[in-house]
Order: sequence, then structure tokens, then C-alpha cells
Amino acid sequence: NGILANEMGLGKTIEAIAFLAHLYQEGDGGPHLIVVPASTLDNWVREVHLWCPELDILLYYGSQDRKLLRMDIMNKVVDFNVIITTY
Repeated sequence: NGILANEMGLGKTIEAIAFLAHLYQEGDGGPHLIVVPASTLDNWVREVHLWCPELDILLYYGSQDRKLLRMDIMNKVVDFNVIITTY
């Protein structure tokens, strides 16, 4: 478990992605949870695809269709290494 709470612009996104890439290379494919402000969801998805394209990402946020996705997640119907959501 960990929390990165540095100030804006100090590289939290890249640092977290590098850590996830390390875990993946060591055989820990997750799933891992990343919780970010809603305004940064798209940036996180873009950065993970850029820096660690081998990770499968599930973007989860509060729209009605995503609530249905919850059952698929619990029943392990969807396959992902990282779930990115907001609070």
C-alpha cells in the first residue's frame, strides 16, 4: 500500500507508473487501484499507455453503465492489471 502526496509537478504520475511496471516485471500483475481527481483521469490513462503499454487498464467512474461493470469486476469477467477511478 502506498500514497504519493507530493506537490503538483513533482512526478507522482510517472513515479507510480514506474512502480507498477516494476511490480508487473516481478510477476505481480495486480489488480492495482489508482484513485485520482476526476480532472486527471484521461491524463493517467494516456500516461500509463505511454510509459507501460503492457498494462491493461480499466477506467472506472460513476456513470450508470460503469455501475453495471462492478458485477463484471466482482465476477472476474473483465481482465485488467490496473483500475483507475476517482473519488
